[in-house]
Amino acid sequence: MTPLEDLQSGTSYDGLAVGNHTVSSVDIYFNAGHPGVDRPHAHVVLFHDEDAKSRLAE
Repeated sequence: MTPLEDLQSGTSYDGLAVGNHTVSSVDIYFNAGHPGVDRPHAHVVLFHDEDAKSRLAE
């Protein structure tokens, strides 16, 4: 479980291990809102290979 207070204060959880071999890592981070989802929420991003993060940054 991720405490809501931690997400609200900006804590990010990067590079989490997962039990599925098709997912290489998981990032969870708070977002205060943006067009399309204007309410505060957490982003959960599943990366499916080791190079996925670098490709996303492009």
